[in-house]
Amino acid sequence: MSSEKKPDHPDHGHGRPKVIIYVNTRETLVDEKDLTFDEVVRLAFPNGPFTENIVYTVTYDYEHGGGGSMVQGGKPVKVKKGMVFSVGQSDKS
Repeated sequence: MSSEKKPDHPDHGHGRPKVIIYVNTRETLVDEKDLTFDEVVRLAFPNGPFTENIVYTVTYDYEHGGGGSMVQGGKPVKVKKGMVFSVGQSDKS
């Protein structure tokens, strides 16, 4: 048995630490970095649809308070362990 201490955030061989976030209640493992609106939408709806008639909304909450909403083309948010993203989809028609 090794006495080597394991890192708190293993990088899983990709060079960046990974953290668990929640996207529409699904546990999701992501790089600890910033996420854009489009990246969060694709985590929630990997297969879309992505057409001009579909509108997505994204809100987020941090584990210890705070949060907000994201807009397409807006500023990315800093990923923190335990974040919760809620992504909605609606049809313009």
